[in-house]
Amino acid sequence: MDDSFSGSALVYRAKLRPAVNPEYLVRRPRLIDLLDTAVESPLTLVVAPAGSGKTSLLRDWAGWTDLPHAWLSVDESDRDPAQLWLSILAALDGIAPGCAEPAADLVRRRRSLLDAVGTLLDDLESRRYGPRVLVIDDLEVVDEAVAGGALAMFVQHLPRWLRVVLVSRHVPPLPVDRLRARGLLGEVRFPELRFSFDEATEMLSRLAPALPPQRVAKAARHAGGWAASIQLAALAARAADARAAADAPRQDDVERYLGDYVWHEVLSGEPGDVVDVLVAVSVVDRAEPGLARALAGRLDAPLLLERAEERGLFATRVEPSGAYETHTLVRDALLVELRRRDPGRLAELHRRAARWFEDARQPVTAIEHLLRAGEDRAALRLLASCAPELYDSGREATVRRMLAAIPAGAAAGTPAAVDLAWCQLFVDRDAFVQTVHTVVTQAGTDGGREPGLRARLEMLRATSSAVSGDWGAGARSAGAALATIGERWRTDPLCRFGWNLLAREIALAERWDDDGEEVRRIARTLGPAPGRRIAFEATRALGAALAGRPVEALRLVYGTRHVSEAADLTTARTELMVAEALAGREIGEQSAALPVLAHLVETPCDPVPHCRLLACLELARVAVDSGDAAAAERAFGDATEIVDTQLPGPGSRTLLARTGTLLALAQNRPDDAARWAAEVDDPFWGAVENARVLLAEGDVGAADAALRTASPRCVRHRVVRDLLLSRTTRDPTETGAVLARAARLGAAHGLVQTVASEGTEVVESIERLAWRVPKPWLDRLRRVPLSGASPPGTAVVELVEALTDRQLGILRMLPSRLSLREIADELFISVNTLKFHLKVIYRKLGCGSRAEAADLARALMNRPRRGRPAGAWRR
Repeated sequence: MDDSFSGSALVYRAKLRPAVNPEYLVRRPRLIDLLDTAVESPLTLVVAPAGSGKTSLLRDWAGWTDLPHAWLSVDESDRDPAQLWLSILAALDGIAPGCAEPAADLVRRRRSLLDAVGTLLDDLESRRYGPRVLVIDDLEVVDEAVAGGALAMFVQHLPRWLRVVLVSRHVPPLPVDRLRARGLLGEVRFPELRFSFDEATEMLSRLAPALPPQRVAKAARHAGGWAASIQLAALAARAADARAAADAPRQDDVERYLGDYVWHEVLSGEPGDVVDVLVAVSVVDRAEPGLARALAGRLDAPLLLERAEERGLFATRVEPSGAYETHTLVRDALLVELRRRDPGRLAELHRRAARWFEDARQPVTAIEHLLRAGEDRAALRLLASCAPELYDSGREATVRRMLAAIPAGAAAGTPAAVDLAWCQLFVDRDAFVQTVHTVVTQAGTDGGREPGLRARLEMLRATSSAVSGDWGAGARSAGAALATIGERWRTDPLCRFGWNLLAREIALAERWDDDGEEVRRIARTLGPAPGRRIAFEATRALGAALAGRPVEALRLVYGTRHVSEAADLTTARTELMVAEALAGREIGEQSAALPVLAHLVETPCDPVPHCRLLACLELARVAVDSGDAAAAERAFGDATEIVDTQLPGPGSRTLLARTGTLLALAQNRPDDAARWAAEVDDPFWGAVENARVLLAEGDVGAADAALRTASPRCVRHRVVRDLLLSRTTRDPTETGAVLARAARLGAAHGLVQTVASEGTEVVESIERLAWRVPKPWLDRLRRVPLSGASPPGTAVVELVEALTDRQLGILRMLPSRLSLREIADELFISVNTLKFHLKVIYRKLGCGSRAEAADLARALMNRPRRGRPAGAWRR
């Protein structure tokens, strides 16, 4: 395997270098010269039918040329777009060291392949190399949907130094006509590859030196310049000579002709054990020594393949480890005849291949062989066991493809339907929920009495509830499933996720406490399970962020991110991104949090849809705090759509209702706010949102009574409750004590945005208590832009574009509570210089005061520029 860049998908080393051509191959200088001329173009296509000598020519050229070059032999594992590009990146890394990792990271994160290719092209463009060549062989193995798009973009924007040679049986889905018209395309087709009469006779003479000259000439003419036919003709002549038989028969039907040739002319008279091994390994593209032994059922299978190579039976050693490939045409002929003569043996060979590939941790290939063997149920069971890992490594397309290939009948019966539902979770959430409903309903009538099956059914119910927004019900079902299955949860592909569902419910319920018994129990249990422990740490970071411990959340994010990326855990990475964004904004780093939130909103995440909902709601709160009503409505509308279509459960509706209350109050719609507050199904937040509405209506007493009933579950709850109580308490002494308590607790845990979001009045009151709170925290609080309304209809973007970077930096500090002297100190300039800049800013914005400029700044900070990568946004 290749590990030339960190964390890359496993790629056979043999794929990254050309195999050695056999000694009988005739060197054809005219084609070497033709290829030398062709690769002067950025793109060269070598397109011809199978057996035309395409790969042999490129191998010969690679050994002849002085140009640095990289090689990739595409195989069936590359039918997944992500895997194809990881293979291309592995090859490119050989001639442009270090270019692969940034693009590979985007592929593993399930970002758009176009983004990954763009990153790769940027890296390659920055390099100053002489001409270098990338050869991609056997591109026909992947279909047009996989090879198109990103590959077309790549070959049309190559750096000056890179030349690409694509080798395929058919023209790849590229703008060939446009490239040809621009003079950017070199081509080698079958007419150029066709063996001349002299080349064919020389090759036949080498392959069959005892063949009389007249028969060599006849066979050369009969071959028609087709390399495979030349080799078959030579072998047939040798076999005929051995039997003193006449010339081989001629057939119009190519498939039948090749089949007859292989069986009646090539293999006739060959040792039976050699033929048997060739037949056994014909079910695979490449036979490793261990795989050959498993298929043939004999320990000397690799030695027999070596003997087949020596006898010219189209078995070619392609790796130092002893892996062999059989020529595709010969392998196809063997399979056709095996299917006709002994379909039972063919199915058994596929079953043996499936077992070997499963043991070799290549489940996708194992599933393909199970399907060819007719073992549909076993294929579904194996897909269910590996679907989470495939999804986490960015190969969602592979799960979808495998699931589509499995016949519907494979899911008959409750155990099979459970496996089907589990696979659907990662590619089609709606189908998953529907299947769970069906299978749980049926199981309720026909049994499910076996404990393991009962536990799996309950875990499906738990997962369905969780991905539908009912986290409480999900946790209860997960707990029941784990209690039923006992210690066997560690080996069950479904139930081992139960502990993570319990942890996620604690996090989303905002009661995360590392010292609490329920969290400690989950942590102890998942300690020996590395994959589940990494997911637990990601949920732990999210729980800390939601519970009001942003500093702790960021520490967990930074400590877990590298491990989650190395383990290719997509769901863990997604929860870490949410935790980082929420915690970053909480400590006052809103500019860094906004791009992450925007990315999360645009990224589908079926197994963890709560992440996208949290991002939408946080963007809505950002807009509320910035006074941008239009942006708040847009973000809240996105969140509402997620809840209505994906997460209709009470947990997600409560999150939506909490933000809906804030938005309605900010827009002075108390009746709507009251309706939203009534929908908050949470003992703490229900009382808090009701108190906010009562305060807006001026009913301070009722608000105070409501707050007294709120029972906090975390630090953030206590801070929010005390900040609101400071507005309802009539005793000034008690007001100061409650406010100081909230400020000290918030400062101890780094809560800044939570305090600032309560408004200017609260922040001003805390400033008057400056001697009672830590100065660094108070300084950070004063730097956070406070809530305010921006003038409607202001063309923010157009006005800001004309500002310099320095002026933008000043503008962003205007909504804070820092004085001009403090802003000047922050920017290391004098007050007079700051005033000069302010005059210019006011003129460019068409405003006359700091307050007006601050309104525009709030709107600006809440409008990340769509269509540009996060790294390109101005600070």
